[in-house]
Amino acid sequence: MKTSTRSAVILSTALLLGWSAATLGAPSLVGTVATKTVKFADLDISTADGARTLYDRIVTAARSVCRDSDLGTERTCRARAVADAVAGVGSPLLTAEHRSTSERVEKVVRR
Repeated sequence: MKTSTRSAVILSTALLLGWSAATLGAPSLVGTVATKTVKFADLDISTADGARTLYDRIVTAARSVCRDSDLGTERTCRARAVADAVAGVGSPLLTAEHRSTSERVEKVVRR
């Protein structure tokens, strides 16, 4: 992936995380939106390991951005932020990692 494309994806990911946090009630500073930039220029997201590492970074960023919400809102904020960021990157392997993780969580919740 070209550097300019990666920069655009990084910016898009940060904006998506920030938009989700603001929309779902996470605290913001006087009209500014809480954001967290997720960098991945060091990763090869065309591999399973690279996609998994990026997914972990996105989840960590979502936790950070959404942490000050109440429990129900925080979970919704994190889920939306992660889903939006994964969609913004547009990597099939990253999407598969997200779906796999989401399905495991749903199975545990249903028990």
